Parts: sequence; structure tokens; C-alpha cells
Amino acid sequence: MKPTALFICFLLGMFIAVGQKYPWPVGATPELTANFGELRSNHYHMGLDGRTQQRENLDIYSMEEGYVSRIKIEPWGFGRAIYIDHPNGITSLYAHLNDFYPELEAWVKQKQYEAERWQIDIPVPAGLFPVKRKQLIAYSGNTGGSMGPHLHFEMRDTKTEVVLNPLKHGFHIADKTPPDVLRLAVYDRTISTYEQSPRYIPLIKTAGGYTAQDIVLKTDRVSFGFTSYDRYTGSTNQNGIYGAALFLNNVEQCRFRMDSIHYSHTRYLNAHIDYKTKLSGGPYIQHLSLLPGHLHHIYSGGDGILTLNGDEWQDVKIIVYDPVGNQSTIRFKVRGSAVPASVKKMNEPVFHPNVLNIFENENVRFYLPEKALYDSFQFKYNTLNTATGVVHQLHNGTVPVQEFFNVQIRDESFPKPEKVVMHYYFGTRKKFAPTRYSNGWYTAAFRELGNFKLLYDTIPPMISVITHTPSRISFTITDNAEELVNFRATLNGQWILVSYDKGKNFVYKKDDRCKKGSNTLEIYVEDLAGNTSTRTFTFNH
Repeated sequence: MKPTALFICFLLGMFIAVGQKYPWPVGATPELTANFGELRSNHYHMGLDGRTQQRENLDIYSMEEGYVSRIKIEPWGFGRAIYIDHPNGITSLYAHLNDFYPELEAWVKQKQYEAERWQIDIPVPAGLFPVKRKQLIAYSGNTGGSMGPHLHFEMRDTKTEVVLNPLKHGFHIADKTPPDVLRLAVYDRTISTYEQSPRYIPLIKTAGGYTAQDIVLKTDRVSFGFTSYDRYTGSTNQNGIYGAALFLNNVEQCRFRMDSIHYSHTRYLNAHIDYKTKLSGGPYIQHLSLLPGHLHHIYSGGDGILTLNGDEWQDVKIIVYDPVGNQSTIRFKVRGSAVPASVKKMNEPVFHPNVLNIFENENVRFYLPEKALYDSFQFKYNTLNTATGVVHQLHNGTVPVQEFFNVQIRDESFPKPEKVVMHYYFGTRKKFAPTRYSNGWYTAAFRELGNFKLLYDTIPPMISVITHTPSRISFTITDNAEELVNFRATLNGQWILVSYDKGKNFVYKKDDRCKKGSNTLEIYVEDLAGNTSTRTFTFNH
């Protein structure tokens, strides 16, 4: 290859590497409110959040030519979302949208009427809706799990559905600002991370990065964590970091990168952070080490647990960096010492990751699958007698769980087993689940430890009509168990399309099924325990 051709290839590689390949999908100045891999409750943020100037109905564009391959509409999550398959093997996703572009909007509405369902997740025949690069495909909104107007944008490998970091695959935000590091934390890895509180080490910011005073520890096995955020040039928004690396005496021990994450792995965030500290009201601390049950692939190299030799001082370096290579370095020395482990009598069982853990007595039992836990802990059980029944305290919610597990509670006092739901709560969190009954035992599935009780639910949902305008009718449905399993609305005996974004406001936008003169709207709803309500509303149009 001629030198000129080599130089051209080098420039092309640099052009793609710095992310100049695709146009920005929002009809506004490129700005981020969140980036890929950012820390969220029970999951990583799996894309970019593009600012829409705190407004709705800005133009949303396709990043490249391709065709619409999937449409998803749901009350939470993505809200209204478009998936586009591209010839290069990438699928792009655009979420929290309002209307799709007119031809697609009409097709989707037709499919909803055919299925008699507002909430849908349907494939679109290849080539039915082709799109060009930077073609208008929808308008921005605030639908689904959005807490404010913005666009959630993702890039996925079409075949594997692995989600890719757009800032490493063709998108670019001007950035010359290194990550900020707020705190350094140390853990004694001779004991469980759930049975200790981190020791915080004050950091001193210098021209060359960050330093800390020399650290003396009463253990010979340690790991580190830190709190950090990233900002791009001209923005004060605190985004997530891209990666970090740990070095001992200049030898790399462990590294993680937010390059790609599959949705089946996103809950492993709970092993990547100090979950107990965060849930107890503390900050996000990202581990720079693997917990024994952490099976996610963002880490490479060793496990990040350092073995310290006697009373020798060791040099530790942590580098935190962003997608374009800006980095901050933390430097300090550490010295440890082996301390004989104290023998503690265990009155409760110890649960371990990577094995089946079982707890059972005459009134409650559950089994945690092999891949459910990230670290060991001493399980504690207790009961509380309350006015509404017995509460079974299955440890507490500061220990995270990766997989669903069945909780079984024995109680033969309820007259109708089909009216029994199981209630979970811990702190401000609460959930309800339907139960299955067999031989005196009620079974329900959960993915969190904490407090569990059975509730006898005979209270039907409540339907309240809020407003009736010339163009729409809106109403709310509330239930004591907070979740509905069935909803249907008909107008003059015909099914109608009623949206229920965020599961709160049910809205019927009057269409051709609303006739001139008198109309009868009938609403039917069913809750987890099978309680039903029906309300009829007559109006003139």
C-alpha cells in the first residue's frame, strides 16, 4: 500500500474513532443529560439521553438509512419507541416519543385496533417503512419512564442485541474535561462487602490528578471503590464515567469499561456498586474489583483484590477515564498486615454466591438460585405481628438479588385463596404480587429481600372520570395493590384505543368511533386478586 493510501486510511480511522460518523438524532444542539453506563436504580443507563430544551415535539431523525423493524408502546420503560435496522448490522432505538411520522403512526394505530391493545411490541415487516439518513421519524416526548422531556437513544448489535456505547461507535460530543473524583473507599476483603461499611480516604486534588495520605490497614486483602462523574466541555451535567483501571506497583490488576452491555446483564450494576451503602442513603461507590458472584463482562484482567505483603508499602494507582481519553489519576501508598480472623459463633446460616441457598421453617420458605447472589452474608430471619397479619423478615433489602425467587408462606386462615396477594416492602419500596395456592402454602415471585406478608384483597379498583373535553376523555384508576392485570374500554359496544402512559392517566382521544350525539363509554378493570370494577359514562359529542 502506498504511503498516501496509508495516510488516508489513518485519517479515516481517526474520523470514525472520534465519533464523526452519524448525525445527531435530535433537532437541537447536541447536548447530553445522561450517557451510556451511567448508574441507575437496579440497572445501567443503556444509551444516551439527548436534551430537547425541556420541550416536547422536537424533530427526531434516523441516524442512518435503514428500515423500521419494531415498534414498542408501554406505560413505563421506553414509552413510545421506534427500532430501525441499518445495513451495517446496527439497530438504533429512539424512545420516550410522542407521535411517529404520519404514515407510521397510522399503521401502528391500525395494528392496535386489530389487536385491541394499546400496549404493543410488534415487529415491522422489513422494507415496509424504509428511512433515509437524517429522515424525520417521530417527535420527542416524555412518555414511559421518562422524568422529563428528552430523547433516549440506543445503538445495538442487530444479531446479538448487545447494546453499544454510542460515544464509541460513531457519535461525538466535544470533550476536553477529565472526570472528577469525589471520594476513595477501601474494603477489607477477608469479610463480606455487605457486612462492613467502607472506609473513606480523603483525596487531595493536584495539578497531576489526585493524591491521598498513606493508608495503613489491619488486613492483607483489600479492594477499592470510588465515586466519580464525567462532564463534557461546556456542560455542568454530571454524567457517568466510561472506565477505570487499578495498578499495584505499576502492574495492572483490574479494569472495567462501559463499551457494551446486554439487557440481560444490566442488573449486574448491583454488583458493580456498593449496594448497601447506596440503599442506606449513601453515595454511589463503584467497585474496582469483582464480587464473587459478579458474572458481567465489563471487567477484564484480575479480580482487583490486592494481597498486601506484610508491612511493606505498596504503590497504588487508579486511572479514571472518559470515552475520548481524558483521564484523572489517583495515587497513594498502602500497607497492610495479616490479622488472625476472630472465630464468631454463627447463629444464622451463611448464604454464598454460586450455590443454591435454602431457608425454610414451618411457616415460610424460599430458595435462592445459584446465580442470585453477588457476595456472602449471614442471613437473618425474624417475624413481626401486625394488625394486618404476620410479617416475615427475610433478611433485609440492603443485600441485592440478581434473579427472581419464589417466597412461600403458609396460612390457612383465608376463606378464598384466590383473593390473597403477597406484599413486599423495605424502606420506601413496596411491591405486590399475585399468589399461587397449594396445600396451605401461598407462593409468589420476587427479586428482593426484605419484609413479606400476605394480604386478603377484596377491594375492587376505583374508576374516576377526570375530564371530558370536545377532543378527549381522561380518567384515573386506583387500586390498593397498585397493579392492574386487565383493562378494557368500549364505546357504544366497540373497543377503543385508550392510552395509559405511566399507568396513571387513561386518555381516549376521540376518533371516528365517537359518533355525533349521545355516546356510551364502558370501562372494565381487574386487579391482581381478581377484583373487578365497571363504570359506564354517557356523554354527547
